[in-house]
Amino acid sequence: MKLSLAATRYGLSGAILLLSGCVVADMDSSNYAYVPWVQVFQKPDASGRTNVSQRTEDLYACGVRREDNLDDKSWGLNSAYENETPKEHRDRMDNTLNCMTQKGYKVYGFDECGPLKKPTGLCPN
Repeated sequence: MKLSLAATRYGLSGAILLLSGCVVADMDSSNYAYVPWVQVFQKPDASGRTNVSQRTEDLYACGVRREDNLDDKSWGLNSAYENETPKEHRDRMDNTLNCMTQKGYKVYGFDECGPLKKPTGLCPN
């Protein structure tokens, strides 16, 4: 069976059209840029108006090292300290979260705060 040049051209155009219709879901990396870790700690009665200085002092009182720069976006409870075992890290993280909850903070998940490009308004500071 011989295909004419016109049929081949249309067949190739149709295949290209079909291939160009493929979509890769959610490749926008800005959808995954979230608020800094420190901002997930908010006072429930003052979400978005949490006293930042007091929150910093409360985090230090709950076991975060004073030399840690909480305003640095690379800081997070999920980062282990040098020479810290996995169990020590998990215990420190659990203790800090429990302590902050006891101090009256709600610990929002990053999904509750929303990505930076479309925040929910719960974790602006």
